[in-house]
Amino acid sequence: MYNVFSSRNSTLIVCFASLLFFSPHVRAAQRLKKPDQEKIGTVMGQTVYRDQIRTGKKINRRDELFRLFAQPVKENYIRDHRKELEPSEKEIAFAAAYFSKDEKIRQLDRQEKTMIRQQLLTIEKQLNTKHLTTSETQELKSQQTELQASLAMPCRTFARFMLDHWKFQRHLYFNYGRGRILFQQAGIEAFDAMYQWLQDREKQGEFSIDDPKLHTLFYNYWTTQKHGNFLTIKPERIQEFLKPKWVPESSRKEPPGKKEDSSADFYSAD
Repeated sequence: MYNVFSSRNSTLIVCFASLLFFSPHVRAAQRLKKPDQEKIGTVMGQTVYRDQIRTGKKINRRDELFRLFAQPVKENYIRDHRKELEPSEKEIAFAAAYFSKDEKIRQLDRQEKTMIRQQLLTIEKQLNTKHLTTSETQELKSQQTELQASLAMPCRTFARFMLDHWKFQRHLYFNYGRGRILFQQAGIEAFDAMYQWLQDREKQGEFSIDDPKLHTLFYNYWTTQKHGNFLTIKPERIQEFLKPKWVPESSRKEPPGKKEDSSADFYSAD
């Protein structure tokens, strides 16, 4: 998650970097316990230790907590709801054609193709190594197929990233109380819905943060951080989120059984 809304060009760089290097296949590393390690919580049945929180001048402590606790939970949730959240080839092609009209996106797409070719070479080497499990081989082949498709279609990587983000956030919006949305670098977030979703995941035992200070820090993105005018419940902005122009008309329809939003009564308009 990003809490600074910057220029569009920065947004594109964030999107490509997120897809290539922080995809659902990249997980927080789990380690064997050392004698001096301190447990700070659990995620998806695995223990998380304090020394897994990376440090450095450019490393945000809260982002580290998201990486260690929220990301594995999100990956598991997306796998369980793959049928609803997986973009169709029709959606990807439509979005890619739309984004291809933007010269800045096309330029970044050309640069990204070089990285994709390097990744494909790495995957080919990995597939030729011994001792891969069946699941590891399948995972690598799945990545290989997606990367090859990205080479063949201009702006496919960017389109796929935007659709993955949009479908997940839209799903949360309709299933976890709707509420306010937040404009971010990597796209619009269903702000209140995500907060409710994480609390629900925690109640379900999918993750726990034992250190009270770290627990508070994890949630202060929703409880204390000031997001200014980027946080809104204005109907026209919500419609922009739910029905973007780069999504086919058939995909913009509201899910069956979802009533009109009544949450506006609980929030003051920006």
